Amino acid sequence: MKKSFFLVMAVIFGLTVSNDVNAVNSSAMVVPSVAVSSSSDWDSILDSYEKYVNEYIAVYKKVQAGDMSAYSKMASLMEKYQKLAEQLDNAKDDMTASQLARLQKINAKLAKAIQKS
Repeated sequence: MKKSFFLVMAVIFGLTVSNDVNAVNSSAMVVPSVAVSSSSDWDSILDSYEKYVNEYIAVYKKVQAGDMSAYSKMASLMEKYQKLAEQLDNAKDDMTASQLARLQKINAKLAKAIQKS
């Protein structure tokens, strides 16, 4: 039950979770657009996204360990994600190749954490 909850969360987050964590589809995120003016802005947004993913994985592990209070943290994480997702909209069109690779790596990290359980 817990694993299926988090798989649903991953789908909500716009990830394609597959058996091959390297095949995570970074273009699956579709949300309203927010203008980003430069490559360094994308680096900053990727930093925020990576921090968010690390926080999500920590909460995920708590839930897996039976910490029911961690479920309430998921609601606030969803709010954070919605704001961050606005910034990631159309990212593949504006990011450099290395930034896209970083986004895929972050998404793969999240998918791997979910698949481990």
